[in-house]
Amino acid sequence: MVLPFISIYLHADLEFAIGEIGIIMAFYGLGSICGAFLGGLLTDRIGFYKVQLVSLFTTSLSFVGLMYLQGFAPLCAGIFVLSFLADTIRPANMTAIQHFSKPENLTRSLSLVRLAVNLGFSIGPFLGGYVAAILGFEMLFIINGSAIFLGGIIFFLLFRNKEKRSSSEKKVGEIIQLPWKDLDYITYLIPFCVIIIVFFQLIYTIPLFFKNVFHFDESQIGIFMAMNGFIIVLIEMPLVHELERKYKHIHLVVFGAILIGLSYLILASISHAILAAFFFTILITIGEILNFPFSNTVALRYTQDNNRGKYMGLYTMTFSVAHVFAPLIGLQLSEIVGFYYLWIGAGITCIFMALVMYTKNKPKDELTSSGSFD
Repeated sequence: MVLPFISIYLHADLEFAIGEIGIIMAFYGLGSICGAFLGGLLTDRIGFYKVQLVSLFTTSLSFVGLMYLQGFAPLCAGIFVLSFLADTIRPANMTAIQHFSKPENLTRSLSLVRLAVNLGFSIGPFLGGYVAAILGFEMLFIINGSAIFLGGIIFFLLFRNKEKRSSSEKKVGEIIQLPWKDLDYITYLIPFCVIIIVFFQLIYTIPLFFKNVFHFDESQIGIFMAMNGFIIVLIEMPLVHELERKYKHIHLVVFGAILIGLSYLILASISHAILAAFFFTILITIGEILNFPFSNTVALRYTQDNNRGKYMGLYTMTFSVAHVFAPLIGLQLSEIVGFYYLWIGAGITCIFMALVMYTKNKPKDELTSSGSFD
């Protein structure tokens, strides 16, 4: 509920300049990097259950605390702490998904969790826009924090006795492959990270663009953000189920990235505000549906039981790095060259990185006839 509107909150309520907002939001990415790294290490050490539980409860408190911060330095620190605590959950969560899934169902399992996330993302911005417009931003922080706290309670009640640690413990004489020494894995993550930087303009720059250029109010912005999540909820699961055995997963990741790039080029090509926002949202959503669940699956193909937390920690750190550079690059360039050239540059960059990913990465996601992975 908060993240799609936080740049507007900082600009409209706290009167920060757009460049300052970019710096503040970059601390979200820095915290996310540290949180994802620590979350990966802790997942392999103490297990995915404890990491997720602590992350949920501390994140809920951080959202409520953030509304009391107003100065530039306190907000940078508060945003850093918030994202640090929130993103320790990501490698633990993906490790848990793999733990409870059969190999042949892994992509659908990831998509099912994304369905839950995007159901929240379809409801959250829709409600958040009206809460911000009617009740103010403080209630937005309170409601968001309360929802996460409730999620922590539900998680505790459902999963407190279901984790098994034996699969992740190191066996005598076993060699653990470290992800930062896996060249193939790194060459997969680098272009993927750039693609995510472009995608994250949806969170950081698009709301301000809609507000300042298209003159949408918060409720209208919330509707378009909610449309993204609503479409994912409706079609992602059946579409993934249909595509996962027909096409190489890395090819779907690449095609999804191309669609994300095209969405920004369309945004720069259509002058009518409603039509531009509508077609942009449709195209970037379909690109996300193809890219994100299959990129998770491809990343998991590189892992073993004894290093899965570390590998998925590094994978989620690509999102964290994107959270650093997306607001810095997007918001700064929007002031320097304007939104029109920003969207053209974003689209071309995303498509180019998709082609780099296609040429540099061999598919690691083929299923053998017995249902195990190559």
